[in-house]
Amino acid sequence: MAVITIFRQAGCKGRYIAERLVRSLDYHLADYGTAERLMLQCGYETTPKVYESVPDLWDRFTRRGMERDEINSMLRSVTLAIAHHGNVVSLGRGCFAPLQGLCDVINVRVKAPLPLRIERVSEEHQLTMEEAAVYVAEKDALNADFARTSYGLSPDDITLFDIVIDTGKVEPDTAVEWLTEAASDLKCKEGDPTAAALKVDRVLERAVNKEFRRRERLRSK
Repeated sequence: MAVITIFRQAGCKGRYIAERLVRSLDYHLADYGTAERLMLQCGYETTPKVYESVPDLWDRFTRRGMERDEINSMLRSVTLAIAHHGNVVSLGRGCFAPLQGLCDVINVRVKAPLPLRIERVSEEHQLTMEEAAVYVAEKDALNADFARTSYGLSPDDITLFDIVIDTGKVEPDTAVEWLTEAASDLKCKEGDPTAAALKVDRVLERAVNKEFRRRERLRSK
C-alpha cells in the first residue's frame, strides 16, 4: 500500500507521469481537485466564497493571514488522510512536505531544463514563447512561495525527495516504468514509520474512502 507524491513544475510532464503511473499500479490519483472536494465536504463551504474555482483556492496559498493558515492546516490533514488510505499517487505543490520519513512513501520531484519547459508549455497551451516564459515563471514563483510559507521548506532542496527525474533526459514513459518498479519493490522494516499507521481525522478518513469508492464506481461503468 505505497504512496507516491509527485512535485513538478510547469512543463515537466509531471501530470502525464502521475496519470499513467496510476494506471500502471491501479492506484488512485489525488490532486488539487481531490483536495478541494474533500475540504468542501468537511466544512469549508462555510468559508467566505473564495473557493469558487480551483485556481482561486490554490492562489490563496500565496496570501498571508489567517485564511491561508486555516486552509493550510486543513490541507495538511487532507494530505495525511489520503496517504493513510494508501495505494495513491498524490500530485501537488506540497504533498511531499508532511510525508517525510515514512517508509511506504516515495517522494518524487520531476524537473526539466527551463527552455524545454517553456517550449512544452507553449505547445500545450497554445502560447507564444514569450507568454509561455511568463506563465512558467509565475507558476514557479507560486510553487516556491507555497512551500516556503506553508511548510518552511524549499522544493529546490533535493534532500526532501527520494527520487528526482529530469524529463529532459528521461522519457516520461520510462519514468513511469521506473516508479512502477520502485513502488512494487518498496519494503519497510518492522517498526519503521508508515503512512498506513498515521493517526488521521476520522471524518476526513471516511470522506477519502467515500471519494475513492465513488471513483471506482465511475471507472467500472
